[in-house]
Amino acid sequence: MSDHDISLRAVLLGETPSAAITACVAAASAALKTGVIDMPRLDWAQIASGLAGKVEAMFDIGLSDVLAGAWRDYRELRDCADPAKHAADEAISLPMVDHVIETTFEPYLEVAIGARPPLRVTFAISLALELHGVVLRIENAVIRSFRLASCRGGGTVSCEGVAVIERKTRELELPGEIELPGGIPIARLLGPRVGRGDDRPPPQPREAPAGTSAEAIRLVKA
Repeated sequence: MSDHDISLRAVLLGETPSAAITACVAAASAALKTGVIDMPRLDWAQIASGLAGKVEAMFDIGLSDVLAGAWRDYRELRDCADPAKHAADEAISLPMVDHVIETTFEPYLEVAIGARPPLRVTFAISLALELHGVVLRIENAVIRSFRLASCRGGGTVSCEGVAVIERKTRELELPGEIELPGGIPIARLLGPRVGRGDDRPPPQPREAPAGTSAEAIRLVKA
C-alpha cells in the first residue's frame, strides 16, 4: 500500500484496534492448536506474539486499490481512455454515480512449528463501502486522483469460518483530493480479470525455518 493511500484498517478494527487484533490472534492460535495436539509443551505466548505483527499487516488494505478494482466495469472509464475521443494532454473530471462496493479478501497465515510442514490458518475479510460524490481526475488514460464527498464503510472478519469481528458502517475521514502516485492506467483496469478461476498455480510456500519465532510465520494476501 502506498504511503499516500488511505488505509481501511480503521473500518475493520474500530476505535480499539489492539483489541480486535488480539481477538484475531486468539482465533488463529485456537485454530493452530487443533493441528498440534501432540506437542503440548509449545510456548503459545511466543507464537501469539509472532502472529500479532502478521495479523496487523493483514489489515493494510488501501482504499485506492479497492476502488480501482471495482471501477473496471464502468463504461465511462473506457471512453476516457479512447484516444479518438480525448487528446493525451486533456484533463478530464469524471463524476460517478453514488454506489456501494462489496469485496472480499482471503489472506492466510502459514506457521512452521518444528520440522513439520507449515500449518495454514485462513481468514476472510469482507468489506462494504458506500460512496457519494466520487469525481475522478484522468489524464492521458490514467486516473491521477479522485475526490469523495463522503464514504461509509463496514465489514466482517472470520478465521477458519468463525466470525471474529463485525463492524457496522462508519464515516471515513477523507482529504479533499486523494492523489495516486504513479496513477492507475485505465488499460490495466480493463485488462483480463485475475481470480480464482485463472490458470496460475496457487502460491507455493517457501521453506520455513524451524521454531516458533515471527520469522516462521508467513502472511499471504489473496
